[in-house]
Amino acid sequence: MTARSAISTDALEAAFARIRPLILGHGGDIEIADISSDGVVSIKLVGACKACPNMAMTYVGPIRTYLMEVDGVAEVRCEQVNASIKTLDRLARRLGSRPLIA
Repeated sequence: MTARSAISTDALEAAFARIRPLILGHGGDIEIADISSDGVVSIKLVGACKACPNMAMTYVGPIRTYLMEVDGVAEVRCEQVNASIKTLDRLARRLGSRPLIA
């Protein structure tokens, strides 16, 4: 069984239901760009989120935190976030979110 089949669509949708109100309230939205066979979920931010200066905080805060809680999700990536893993890890730790570096 691949990670893709191990990730429940219903569980992903439940996580998105927790995230979406926060993002929609700011004029943006979130989409799944891809789910790799090894459980990496790639997301895309759309609408106002594409130009938001707080994109990295939203990504490491609620987006990554809620999606990483879904069984089978090994990692969450967003190519739109232009920051190093070290910077994102530091931000996640300050926000009390799941660290990116073990």
